Amino acid sequence: MQALIINGSARGSRGVTQRLAQALGQGLQDGGATTEQVLLKDLEIAPCLACLSCMHKHPGRCAQRDGMDEIYPRLQQADLLVLGAPVYTDNMPAKLKAVIDRCICAMLPFWEEGEAGRMRHPLAWPLPAQFVLLSVAGFPEPVTFEPLIATFRAQAYNFRSTPLAEFCIPGAIALQFEPAALEGHLAWLRQAGREIAQEGRPNPVTAARINRPPLSKDRCRELNLRYEDWCRKQQAKAGSKQGRAGFGRE
Repeated sequence: MQALIINGSARGSRGVTQRLAQALGQGLQDGGATTEQVLLKDLEIAPCLACLSCMHKHPGRCAQRDGMDEIYPRLQQADLLVLGAPVYTDNMPAKLKAVIDRCICAMLPFWEEGEAGRMRHPLAWPLPAQFVLLSVAGFPEPVTFEPLIATFRAQAYNFRSTPLAEFCIPGAIALQFEPAALEGHLAWLRQAGREIAQEGRPNPVTAARINRPPLSKDRCRELNLRYEDWCRKQQAKAGSKQGRAGFGRE
């Protein structure tokens, strides 16, 4: 199995998403898979221009030259695509969505009916056959992930891929203050990676453990008060500097 992990977090290697991606990737490797990771933070990815030259003039080839040139060949080689997608305003980060949008160049302009009875485009070149979603969110409620999960499943269908799992861990802000609370989930992610590599999908029990919130809602609210206090101090410092410079005065 060849796995491609795309970390769409704007924080790159400094965020919680990277810790999750490393754990799942380690498990995949332990199970015998070959893994490769892309940090979108380090790449320039322009939005799709909707020029449709990839469909009308040069089938299968995007007209734009940027960081997607590094991603396209990896997508063609991968059996499994892991989307590291922290929740940004109820969905995936903009740069990761741009990657998905730019994959329209893998599709032909024609229509055919998919398995769910809905029209889709046939593929100009193969996309990963299996999808995994790996996500974190600042808010503590699991319902926070529902819009992202709906988008993930729709994109898997567009890619003619099977959505294997949705690993979604809430309370990311609180976890910055209690990082040890994430250790059990990292171990379960390693286990899930081994299961995917060896058995083709994660055990439902393992997936359920990963999706169990590491901290209670009350504990998240308590820790978030510390974060709010830190924010107020940062705002006060910024306001003080601004005032000394003469900015913001009426």
